[in-house]
Amino acid sequence: MKNFIFWSGVYNAGLALTLTCPPAYRLLGLNVPAPLWGWLIAGFLGFTSVVLILASCNLRLRAAFVYWESILRYIAALLLVPAGLFGDLGLIAVPLGLGDLAIGLVYMFGLPKELGVSHLTLLCDAID
Repeated sequence: MKNFIFWSGVYNAGLALTLTCPPAYRLLGLNVPAPLWGWLIAGFLGFTSVVLILASCNLRLRAAFVYWESILRYIAALLLVPAGLFGDLGLIAVPLGLGDLAIGLVYMFGLPKELGVSHLTLLCDAID
């Protein structure tokens, strides 16, 4: 689980770097309406990247951050998949959103199993 969390943090960093460069994300078929939005999302992804990488170093202490990240991944999937299919964001948004959904599921259901704690314990950051 630690390796998965670490590499998903690296993945977020890669997405953040890509979103700082409009020619790069346009080349991939992503249509961000204005560079400002790409940069704003890149900042958010950069922060979550650091959180995930640090959490992977001491998972028991920082597991709640990863658990909450799973909820953010679900929200991303809910926004990206329809925007890719029915909006003008680009079809590349669909696999990105489905990837977020998959990562969120691994976080949400893998963490309680890995740490031997309940969902509520992770949600409330009540690991002893």
